[in-house]
Amino acid sequence: MRSKIKYQPSFCQELLSFFNGAAFTITEVQKRDGSINLVETACELPTFAAFAKQIDVTCADLHAWEEKYPAFRYACEQARDRQRNILIQNSLRGNYASSFAVFTAKNLLGWKDGKEEVSAAGPVVK
Repeated sequence: MRSKIKYQPSFCQELLSFFNGAAFTITEVQKRDGSINLVETACELPTFAAFAKQIDVTCADLHAWEEKYPAFRYACEQARDRQRNILIQNSLRGNYASSFAVFTAKNLLGWKDGKEEVSAAGPVVK
């Protein structure tokens, strides 16, 4: 049984570095006729599960650290902002399938369809 890895303040910067990649890359590809095509490739969407695997802990460990250490909580908020930006940029550019983008935005980012309507009449009284 492996020993449990304890929180280290350096994990804040490691987390931010992990989530700091470019949303996509553009590569020049030369065709047979000599012309150049630009090919855009989405990055792998960074996730907390992938980061946890990289530092050999679980997502539950990350969550516990987020609850306990304010600096790590702030790093997680910044990482989620970066993750959100990557998802949005690649979705807008058509680099992710729209069904994946919608599903992921709803589940990872908490987005919802439509808008919630608040009744102006107030609560219903019986």
